[in-house]
Amino acid sequence: MSQIIYRVKKVLNNNVVLATHGFNEVIVVGLGIGFDARPMKAVPHHKIEKVFELQREDLVKTTQLAMEIPEADFLNLYRLISATVEETGLALDPHAYITIVDHIYFALQRIKSGQDIRNMMLFDLKILYDDAYQFSANLLRRINETFHVTLPEDEIGFLTMHVVNGSNSDINNQTSRMTDAIFDCLNVVRDYYLIPLKLDQLQTQRIMIHIKMLLIRVLGSNQVDDSEKVLYNVFDEFESAYTCAKQIQKLVEHRFDVKINTQELVYLTIHLNRLEHSR
Repeated sequence: MSQIIYRVKKVLNNNVVLATHGFNEVIVVGLGIGFDARPMKAVPHHKIEKVFELQREDLVKTTQLAMEIPEADFLNLYRLISATVEETGLALDPHAYITIVDHIYFALQRIKSGQDIRNMMLFDLKILYDDAYQFSANLLRRINETFHVTLPEDEIGFLTMHVVNGSNSDINNQTSRMTDAIFDCLNVVRDYYLIPLKLDQLQTQRIMIHIKMLLIRVLGSNQVDDSEKVLYNVFDEFESAYTCAKQIQKLVEHRFDVKINTQELVYLTIHLNRLEHSR
C-alpha cells in the first residue's frame, strides 16, 4: 500500500509545516520537519509525528500559533498531549490538540507575569468528567515537570473543559453551556423536592452524571432508541418523579432548541424516582 505524499506549502517553524495532499491542506508536526523544507518538496515520512486534518478556521489558527509560539515549546506541548493520550487511552480530536496547546502556552505566559486565574468549578468538573479530569491532572503534571513551573491545580479545570470538548466532538464545543445546564437542572430537582443536594453525596453525583450523559446524547443526536417499547406505566407509577422530569425536559429543550424523546424521559423519571426514595 503506497504512502500518502504530503507536499510543503509553507514552513511554519523547524518542527511544523503547512502541507498539501491533493486539494486538502494539513498541518504536519515532527522534529526538524521544517528544516531545509521548501514549497512543493515532499515531507519526509520518517520525520512525521502527527498530521492534523483541520477545519479552515482551525487551520488558520494553528498556522498563527505555530509561528507565534517558540518552536521548541510548540513541539514539546504537542508531545506532552500525545504522551498523555497514549497513557490514558482517551482519544482527542485534532481541534482539541490545538486549543490545548494554545491554552497551555498562554497559561505559562500568565504565570511568568504573576497572573493567577481561579477555577471555581474544579470540584464539580471532577465529579462530572472524571476521565477528562484525570487526563488533565496527568497532563498538568507533565507540563510542570517539563517546563519547570508550578501551574496551579485550577488549570486542571480549564484543561478538563477543553478535553471534554475534544473527546466528545458531537457536543460542538458546548461544555460550558452544558455544565451550566447540568447545575440548572439540579436546581430544578432541589426546588421541586425541597431538598439540599450536596455534591459530595452519592445520590447527588448519580443524578448529576445521568443528566450529563443525557445532555451529551441529546446534543450529539444520539438519544436512546425511541423505537423500543416505551414503558408508559413508569409515568403513572412514578408520577412525582415524572412531573420533575418534565420540568427538566422543558428547560433543556428550550435552552438547546432540541427535543428529548419519550424513552429518554422514561429513564430520567426512573433516576429521579430513585433519588426521591433515597432521601
